Amino acid sequence: MSALTILSLPNELLIAIAAAGQEDISTHSSTAQKVEWTLSRLCRRLRNTVVGAPTLWTKIEVSCDRLKDLAHSQRFSEILRLYLRRSVPLNVAVFLRERVGDSEPLTDWIIQVAAEINRVKWLSVVLASAEDDFTQEFAPLRCLAAPNLLHLEIANISVESTGRRPLELFSAGARKLSFARMYGCFPSPIPPWVSTLTHLQIENGSHQHFHSAADEMIYLSLIRTQPISLVYLHLDISMNFNTLPTDYQIHIPSLEFFAVYIDDTEGQEYLRDIMDFVDCPALTELVVIGSHGDQLLFVLNMSRFPRSSFPVLRSLSLINLDGCSCEQDMPHPTRTLSSHSTPLFPALSSLVIINHCFTPQLVKEIMGTEALPWPSLRTLTLCPSENISGVRSAVGDAVRQTPQSIPILRLSRALLFPLDWFEGRLDAIEVFDPEEVVKPFSGY
Repeated sequence: MSALTILSLPNELLIAIAAAGQEDISTHSSTAQKVEWTLSRLCRRLRNTVVGAPTLWTKIEVSCDRLKDLAHSQRFSEILRLYLRRSVPLNVAVFLRERVGDSEPLTDWIIQVAAEINRVKWLSVVLASAEDDFTQEFAPLRCLAAPNLLHLEIANISVESTGRRPLELFSAGARKLSFARMYGCFPSPIPPWVSTLTHLQIENGSHQHFHSAADEMIYLSLIRTQPISLVYLHLDISMNFNTLPTDYQIHIPSLEFFAVYIDDTEGQEYLRDIMDFVDCPALTELVVIGSHGDQLLFVLNMSRFPRSSFPVLRSLSLINLDGCSCEQDMPHPTRTLSSHSTPLFPALSSLVIINHCFTPQLVKEIMGTEALPWPSLRTLTLCPSENISGVRSAVGDAVRQTPQSIPILRLSRALLFPLDWFEGRLDAIEVFDPEEVVKPFSGY
């Protein structure tokens, strides 16, 4: 189709064509040339049409990813200003990326966003600040209300050097906010909008913990005592259960997904304590990052948890991001599995074990000839980082001994190939990429 033919189309169709070329709001690709920006610079007809269509300017992405971009910070600020002006009166989604450690561009961007906060429905800020007190850059947002904000993400990707910091945002409220993700920082003091969230992620980044134990306890107290409606919760915590009251628990009746990043230096009973800490009867998926094989064996040898129960838990994932070779230095855990009249996880259908010590023994515990601790297991996902031959041997023994009752096996490529060790049905095994499982929990 020639340019002349395109320009002969009515304005409504030109706008529809431009909108069809735009990306979804959740897709970030700020390095790509935006269709609305390109069309607005081709000719006067297209410019007048596109600039006059606010709906084309509601997704705003400003990125400063390279050192040479610092010289063009004024240009980035002007682009943000144009998008904010051209999108009036519609609500906007704003994505700010400052990855070069210079706070000056971001400070100006935040000031501009603060002036239009009543129209912001989605705010995502990624920064790599070289300064410890990066939170000052967000000062314009501290005392504001964000009446239309639905989605909030703040990521401090320099958390390794700056440490995790408290960040005050929208203390006057954000009554529609349902999604909040904080990486390398955490909202403090506790904002009123926490009570409206259905999705909350507070992530430390590579074994960083709360700035202080007091901050950690504040959040645990909030979750424990406030009327919240969380469905999804991801917390990176390091808890000393010896200092807590014996009846201390998280009670969230609405919670369906819980991911917890625990200290990987704790003892054998720590996984049990973490799981017993969760009183969420609607929980269907639990992910524990930082656990060890001996901790899971300890749990499997229990007939019940002291306080908690998991009546509808369908998926349990235990992940050690760094791999684990503890079994080389530790005695073998005592195995005392027996038939359990009350299964720990009666509805469990998927169990994922990645990079755990004592994986061969776990396989025997789960797939052996004795009664399973759960009756509904359909899929077992394995990716050992150590003793691969031992895991192969344990899986092979289980397949030979109980060929009719084994779950579908999802095995890492390193474990599965070569196939000469596997004597079972090939339709009962699948190859999976561990990165797909680990990636959501391995950083921003």
